[in-house]
Amino acid sequence: MNTVAAGDAPEPSVTARPFRRILVAWDGSADSVMALRTAAALVGTGQGHVVALAVLSGHHSEVRAAGSSDLPAEARRVRTTFDTVRAAIDATLPVRIDLHTVEGRHVAGSLCEYAAERGFDLLVIGRHGEGSLMHPGLGHIAESAVRSCAIPVLLVSAS
Repeated sequence: MNTVAAGDAPEPSVTARPFRRILVAWDGSADSVMALRTAAALVGTGQGHVVALAVLSGHHSEVRAAGSSDLPAEARRVRTTFDTVRAAIDATLPVRIDLHTVEGRHVAGSLCEYAAERGFDLLVIGRHGEGSLMHPGLGHIAESAVRSCAIPVLLVSAS
């Protein structure tokens, strides 16, 4: 049996690299606004890309048309809030930021699956969200994302 003393353990080989593709959990809450601002700051003025992902409940497959007046109220609110925050970020930091939407009943699972399938480097999520308007108790969604995502997760709070 081979044993290694604590001081003799080899250093893990970790290569630090910048986050270039960041996914943000977006519901328009103060914490998601902070998550979007944080992601934009992390990407900086480099070649990065930030995607805010809104996981909508119900049947919103038609949400793909940005700015469409026939969008459901939930999707319109998400889009309007996003556009306002993106404009404020654009005024100070030239970062590529887009809003994507998907349907889902399990927000954390939808976020983690989307991130893994599309090669994101980091998920930034607010500790609490707009529970009464989107999905109740986003705090548990943040916890679930931390436990299940295959990529690093950064939790932020507006307070």
